[in-house]
Amino acid sequence: MTTEFLVLTRAVHFGACLLFFGIFAFDRFTAASILADGKIEAATFWKSRVRAAGMILLPVIFISGISWFILVAMTMSGEPPQLEILKIVWTQTEFGTVWKWRLIIWLAVVVLFIFSQSRIPFHQTLAWLQLLFGGVLLGSLAWAGHGLEDSHWHLLADILHLLVAGAWPTGLLPFALLLRKLRRTSEPAIVPLVRRFSAMSLGSVALLTLTGWVNAWFLVGSFSNLFEQTYGRVLLLKIALFIFAVAIGAVNLLRLKPRLSTGNSQTQIFGLTAAQLQFNVQMELSLGTAIVIVVAILGILPPAVH
Repeated sequence: MTTEFLVLTRAVHFGACLLFFGIFAFDRFTAASILADGKIEAATFWKSRVRAAGMILLPVIFISGISWFILVAMTMSGEPPQLEILKIVWTQTEFGTVWKWRLIIWLAVVVLFIFSQSRIPFHQTLAWLQLLFGGVLLGSLAWAGHGLEDSHWHLLADILHLLVAGAWPTGLLPFALLLRKLRRTSEPAIVPLVRRFSAMSLGSVALLTLTGWVNAWFLVGSFSNLFEQTYGRVLLLKIALFIFAVAIGAVNLLRLKPRLSTGNSQTQIFGLTAAQLQFNVQMELSLGTAIVIVVAILGILPPAVH
């Protein structure tokens, strides 16, 4: 039962960290420039959603992180959680050291979030700092996984893999929310929104493929291990889900984006194309959620190369 709870806790924690970073990455690199004038209705909508996301995700990250720590301590000791055991894991293990630093980073993120949501001077600078520390919080998960076991190159690839995944596919959720709002108000901002997010997605897919290959090189070892070892077979499932998500993204890029770019926001064809795009994005989101669950499982399995 501990294993099942650990997988669930890891999935929730990974998902919350990815989503927190992904929302603010989307805000800084995509939404901010499109909604900068604040005149369109979607600008107010987006700001409220960013605020709500932070208020929900930060407690989830904290609670799931504490739960993860307790479950790992139970696994290490083979006993129910006891204060003395938790203290030993916290002060005398590498895992405890990683979690101490992550708690400090989480506190910094909370402070930055509180101030960046206010209208104090330099709140835009604080928003960028919040993105930076959110990325550090997400990237630090590499020290809690297999990336620390081999080489610095593997660790670097693991960190980059996490950060890029925060942009895509995680960024699909804020993209879907804003796209839905723009569709309802028939805003012409849909076109630049899709254009900017498509550019970010293309770069993300390329980097995810490269860093994923590096991770597989260190953790799988050989092509045969993909089929003969449990870790390899679960990794194949992740790769299959990733390919399906990329295929849907390719349809969005090659078929739907050109239609939006050449159409008028008031026409029926434009509306149908935007609706199809939103449906496809929701499908990609479902696949992305499944990938997070698979990643949580991979984290507790011994690498195939072992």
